[in-house]
Amino acid sequence: MATSASGSGSASPSPTHLSRRLQQLSQSSTPTTALFYARLYHSFFPPRQEEHESLHTLALCFLQSGEPYSALHLVRDSAGVDEPDDAGRYRPFAHGLTGSGGKSAPCYGCAMIVARCCEKLGRFSEGQAVLSRALKRCTPTNLTIPSPASTSASAHLLLASLSHKGKAPEAAVDNYVRALQDDPWLWEAFTGLCDIGAAPSLESIFPDPPALSRASSARTSRPPTLSPNPMPRSSASEVPGLLPSRKTTAYGNGNGGGGGGFFTPDVGVGAGLKLGMMGNASSWDTPSAMGDTTFQTTHEQSSHPTSRRPLPNLLSTFMPSASHLLPASLRSSNASTPTNDLRPPKPPAMKRPRGKDGAKKTAEAPAAQLNGLNLPLARELRPNGHDRDLKSGPVRRSSRLKGSSTKPAPPKVTRPRNARSRSVTSSASGATVDISSSPSLDSQLQTSADDWLRDVVRKCARAYRYLGLYQCQEAMRELDGLPYEVKTSAWSLDILARSFYEMANYVVARRAFASLLELEPYRLQSMEQYSTLLWHISDPPALSHLSQSLMSVNRESPQPWIAAGNCFSLQKDHDEAMRCFRRATQLDPGCAYAWTLCGYEAMEMEEYERAIAFYRTAIRNDSRHYNAWYGMGLVYMKTGKTRYAEHHFRRAVDINPTNAVLLCCVGMVLEQSDDIVQAIHFYERAVAYAPNSPMVQFKRIRVLVALQRFDEAIALLEPLSREAPDEANIFFLLGKCYLRRDRRGEATVAFTTARELQPKLEGPIKATLEANGEEEEEEED
Repeated sequence: MATSASGSGSASPSPTHLSRRLQQLSQSSTPTTALFYARLYHSFFPPRQEEHESLHTLALCFLQSGEPYSALHLVRDSAGVDEPDDAGRYRPFAHGLTGSGGKSAPCYGCAMIVARCCEKLGRFSEGQAVLSRALKRCTPTNLTIPSPASTSASAHLLLASLSHKGKAPEAAVDNYVRALQDDPWLWEAFTGLCDIGAAPSLESIFPDPPALSRASSARTSRPPTLSPNPMPRSSASEVPGLLPSRKTTAYGNGNGGGGGGFFTPDVGVGAGLKLGMMGNASSWDTPSAMGDTTFQTTHEQSSHPTSRRPLPNLLSTFMPSASHLLPASLRSSNASTPTNDLRPPKPPAMKRPRGKDGAKKTAEAPAAQLNGLNLPLARELRPNGHDRDLKSGPVRRSSRLKGSSTKPAPPKVTRPRNARSRSVTSSASGATVDISSSPSLDSQLQTSADDWLRDVVRKCARAYRYLGLYQCQEAMRELDGLPYEVKTSAWSLDILARSFYEMANYVVARRAFASLLELEPYRLQSMEQYSTLLWHISDPPALSHLSQSLMSVNRESPQPWIAAGNCFSLQKDHDEAMRCFRRATQLDPGCAYAWTLCGYEAMEMEEYERAIAFYRTAIRNDSRHYNAWYGMGLVYMKTGKTRYAEHHFRRAVDINPTNAVLLCCVGMVLEQSDDIVQAIHFYERAVAYAPNSPMVQFKRIRVLVALQRFDEAIALLEPLSREAPDEANIFFLLGKCYLRRDRRGEATVAFTTARELQPKLEGPIKATLEANGEEEEEEED
């Protein structure tokens, strides 16, 4: 363990001390923070036959976070849920029993957790049976229940949450910062800063503690905290960009209501950053919430819902060279053999063995957006064969495993048999335990383990921060720098899936979401994005199954109702979709995504005033939810209020400046306002972020034609016509450019091709020929 495990050059930590710290953070932190560290604990120290400490910790953190099905999924096998009630074959050993043939008996701790889950789920008889069986077979052992410590950090965290929900963003930021000062390991405070739009700078993310404090930690005595070492104290004003002004919080103009600026365009007012996107132009000229079928290639047209071909297996497309980096459950030696079931299993039954029933779903070839993405993660996920086009379809709702010459050495642990009985070191005092005869040596080992863990947490924080800034490629690069155990964990797969989702690479994002559900089949977090992804690629069976599975997990969460609403929306049943989305808002009135989806359904029903009301509610709940700003822009564009549309599109771009669809929307309204110079500026930016999208390229070329830069337009249109040979508008515009350059023979060929592809263009083509190319083209919606 002499090599670096996280890419920073630090030596690998002492397994005992790393395990101790992770266990302490998992058992004494707030629920969200505890779950984050419990996942790390379980990744670095997977359970063994005779030792289930990390398994118990993660399951109990799931239970503490209100996810009993996820907890039950983890421990049901080792709890002996499906074993016959026959203890004669077992003898006591460690946490359970072992038969003469080496067969392990149920773990008492796991059985206790199953019983707690059954109590939470109201399955009392099943819980009674499991626990009674465990008491007969096993000797009861101590099971440490996570208990969040009541500290000043937790108080400031609660105050920050209340301030955020109470539309007091400045107070929320200040309290998040104070919480991090009091407890430098408080993950939830860091993510809260990112979510509220006040992400710390890269240099101030989980910095190393002062050397003096680290050196004297073994000699000084101070009250214990949740953190092993103090961090430099700093106020929000000392961290650049940490404390936004009222003008940039987008909660309104300091009134706390969030309604300011909706009808008074002020392009200079910025907004924060948030995740998620829904909505896109239904055609290249008229934005709509429905799918964009313009300029589809032959391959893409074959995937239309009316003629959809079976989708190839997603996981079978992992690159063979990267297959050794995947979890064993995700590997496949035969690319044609399905390796996973995209449908989440049903909630676990207590009386029968589990099994994965599943329709082996295939998937379309992913967008060629990854062609220029030179990341190990991207190379691993890129299927065989590449699309020509970035699938720039609707944005309506809304690497890993980097190879290196020096392979990271994660902490491979052989823990003491009696690890449970060992005391936990005070995070501040560096108290010793009975594993070392030298207190100073133990303190040094603990400090080294803390430094190593801090480096891992810092990389995780950078990935989360980059995703919040929509710098998705940078987020994936940070995932590449993580130890193998972390980069293949559910947490990393969630960041990966959302990154590809934000990049509009829906097919590869779907593979990542499917892998995520393999690890956590009863997950609710991020499933609203997954359901929207299935809406984008028009897969009603998978979407229907997902919504039913989520409903069976928890009907009182908004995610199942969002998935159900997406399912009805895909079937054009907008009334029923609206009812589902409204149910989601009733369950969680602060769910901005559900309010935004209500707005899109209202817009589909041409209830524009109602749609604006929904969007405004979404923005009041989350001013950085750029989907809602985009939706309001669409409403104003449809109603002919170009100036208001431009304002709201610009607000969306301020939040997500790397989204090509948003940039194109700003370009479109500027083009309609005859501001061609500014329009081409935004189209150029869009092309930079989506260079393989024919839709984005066409919009830029059309402006070049308006500026009479025909030679440049021809140079770009000719290769584009080969990339999208079935799009009539390309050939029509190319023919017009040829005509203006007196290349009538080539113009005739281009016009003929356009007319064959779209017979309705015969009239515009004739008018253009009569005007010698000066007639405005009439494009079909």
